[in-house]
Amino acid sequence: TPQSFSEVSFDTLLRAMPSKISYSLLTIPLSNGTALTLARRDLFDARFQLISEGIGGQEGPGQAEITSALQFLENPSDLVPFVYEGGLKTWECSLDLVTYLSGTSCCANQDTSTRILELGCGTAVPTLYVLYNIFSSPPATGNEIHFHLQDYNTSVLELVTIPNIVLTWYHSPAAETYRTHEVKDSGESELNITPQLLSIFKESLQAYGINIRVFSGSWDKFDLEVSGGAYDMVLTSETIYCLDSLPSLVRLMRSACVPERHLCLVAAKVVYFGVGGGITEFIRCVEETGQQARVDTVLEKMAGVSTRVMSVQW
Repeated sequence: TPQSFSEVSFDTLLRAMPSKISYSLLTIPLSNGTALTLARRDLFDARFQLISEGIGGQEGPGQAEITSALQFLENPSDLVPFVYEGGLKTWECSLDLVTYLSGTSCCANQDTSTRILELGCGTAVPTLYVLYNIFSSPPATGNEIHFHLQDYNTSVLELVTIPNIVLTWYHSPAAETYRTHEVKDSGESELNITPQLLSIFKESLQAYGINIRVFSGSWDKFDLEVSGGAYDMVLTSETIYCLDSLPSLVRLMRSACVPERHLCLVAAKVVYFGVGGGITEFIRCVEETGQQARVDTVLEKMAGVSTRVMSVQW
């Protein structure tokens, strides 16, 4: 059975981070021909924490989820429906989504409160990109930006989503003062997670008017009343691979978008061999929701595996 919906405390996830995390740099091509480098937690580091939690029997993600996530890390083709959905890995279409976002004005400072939802976020690369943009300018007064991240698995949110958000802040201009005064006793690609770092990170979020909430569970159980209503921007990548979950994803995307003035972006491979999903099935599912719904391809990559970024108007 699908996992029930629940909000996971952001502070609890921050406190669950180990005292040191190891990371690698990810280079993402931007639409203007330049590239952006973001930091993300190493898979082996997440795996080590998973093993420790499994052995320690601490409270946290369920044992079945830990076992399945570990099996996935040994053999990345194994998705386990209703248990583990592959969120520890950075899937290539999330980079395509960033490439497209970089050519839009989505990250321009807004005078109003902006609400952004990333569905099936995993390593959350699109959200990291938007955050990095915000952290690269001085804080704007009066702005409020709400980032809501959803993944099927609580363990994914704990092991990669939240560490990646902290890493993005740490490598951004917003953390320059902290980096300058930091007592560095870790390796080149390691970050010490100290109480001071987390305290300054949270102060920085407050200064920028950034509010982060995280949710786990299946799409058909997602409660928009709990999350505070519809969103200006809904982002998702590599989530349309399974025919069974397509209707619930499409229903949630539709109800999660603010009417008319929303940006709803889906990045995906054209065909998911062996699992049945793909762009044709997704478009059909969207069009079945009503006459107004429209899917436009805004970015297409033909090299290697064909991928697309699509914009959905509801």
